[in-house]
Amino acid sequence: MAVGIDINEALRRHFGYESFQPGQEEVIRRVLAGKDTLAILATGAGKSLCYQLPALLLSGTAVVVSPLIALMKDQLDMLADAGIGSTIALNSTLTNDEEDKNLELIARGNLKLIYVTPERLEDESFVDVLKRLHVPLFVVDEAHCISQWGHDFRPAYLNLGRVIAGLRHPTVLALTATATPSVREDILTQLNIPHAKAIVRGFDRPNLVYEVLRAGSDDEKLRILKKKFSASLRDSLGIIYTATIKNTYTVAQHLKDTLGIEAEVYHSKLQKADRDRVHDRFMNEDVKIVVATNAFGLGIDKPNIRFVIHYDLPGSVEAYTQEAGRAGRDSEESACLLIYRQSDTRVQNYFLTGKYPDVEEVQKVFGTLQYFERQDNGVSLTDLRRISQLPLTKLKVVLALLKKGGFIRNVSKAMYGLSPLLKTKSDMSLNLASYETKRSYDQSKLAMMLQYCETRSCRRKFILNYFGEDYDTINCGACDNCRARLAQEPVPASPEGDYRIGDVVYHTKFGQGTVERCERDLVTVLFPSHGYKTLLATAVGREEQQIA
Repeated sequence: MAVGIDINEALRRHFGYESFQPGQEEVIRRVLAGKDTLAILATGAGKSLCYQLPALLLSGTAVVVSPLIALMKDQLDMLADAGIGSTIALNSTLTNDEEDKNLELIARGNLKLIYVTPERLEDESFVDVLKRLHVPLFVVDEAHCISQWGHDFRPAYLNLGRVIAGLRHPTVLALTATATPSVREDILTQLNIPHAKAIVRGFDRPNLVYEVLRAGSDDEKLRILKKKFSASLRDSLGIIYTATIKNTYTVAQHLKDTLGIEAEVYHSKLQKADRDRVHDRFMNEDVKIVVATNAFGLGIDKPNIRFVIHYDLPGSVEAYTQEAGRAGRDSEESACLLIYRQSDTRVQNYFLTGKYPDVEEVQKVFGTLQYFERQDNGVSLTDLRRISQLPLTKLKVVLALLKKGGFIRNVSKAMYGLSPLLKTKSDMSLNLASYETKRSYDQSKLAMMLQYCETRSCRRKFILNYFGEDYDTINCGACDNCRARLAQEPVPASPEGDYRIGDVVYHTKFGQGTVERCERDLVTVLFPSHGYKTLLATAVGREEQQIA
């Protein structure tokens, strides 16, 4: 660490805080010492401070990769409120004049922090500007987006390892609130920081009370909501998440018609002005309930959210934990309720089918680029979408796949052309096997989410085990299952030879895997090529097994 820096004094001077939250100080000291770090800190644990304070103390310009424009805005506003102004954000909301002005400011090298989207770093001319600066710190926020095994995979993140190398490998800090052990390993591999230390702090949020209710129909879901808001949740501040835009309106209307409760609706198809209005009304508590898709919540640092309700089944335990974790950041007791139907899995499966490309779709995009090979400026993302008729999410995955395989390149911002390598390597072949594996993996994560709903054991233990943490408390006292038992049910001692989280085991069909959780005579194992499988403990062994 730089000599003479008193980080506690710097914390008070720049941000007005008297002390660090768990994990922050260790991360900051490592960053200031120039050590690559992966920090997995719970939602609301103050991840942004882990790079903001070092950026102010180090000489040069820190680059922060952030996936959400709203998150950038919140960060810049917060820094401005703290009197820190040498920061800037580059994203798609800027006009051409604003972008030119910001690029001039960046080129001067006097800024302390630059926020950029991962897509912005696909522009080689912009990366060339950064190469002329002294960049002491490269921050990857929401780092799980880089992992194809993460719950929110974003193809543009795959380019970041190359950008880091181009900047002569500044100190790398990767941050996330939701990463299973396999995702952590993939983050380090993709960023080419294999030996970076992972600092894991506090997935357990003791003040969150987990409850799951099964409904037989959508009408029953609405009746459950009515009962909750007629009693314990009335006048409370909170968020209700739904899987579809249609359900946001259904739920909001139900609350108004049956209980006279006003609720705002928030989803990605709203106009920006409407999204900003809902955001501001909620933050100012002019409205107490927002019914939203998962487009709402990231970057909302509101400590007194008393409940988060999931009206539909989320797609993964990671997504659920991140969204539920927006409740109770002031450490007061808060409710995390999940209402589900078995048929909810159909919606999530529908989302999955629109996410991953098949061979024909990849060939269609590649064929389009071949057809327009003679265009010096390449083909725009807009034209590729129009010609291929693919959803934007899937098209971006196809482009990332072709780019990572060396088949195509960015000619300029959002313009694509064939890679010069194709002219010298006629034997290059496209491998979609990893994407087929990813599809199976995500299906298994959805099955794990359903398993969370249906477990009769401690829900807190289920969540913590999923993220690689042991939890040996007999009764957490803050989930519906534990409260129902009231700590009166004797828990049998574990028999000798039980598996522990992280143990490597083998299965005759699925091969080698890692134990993710254990419950009585069952183990849940993550197999690299098959995803999560819950099996009898007797079905796996510590030694590699041969198929007879």
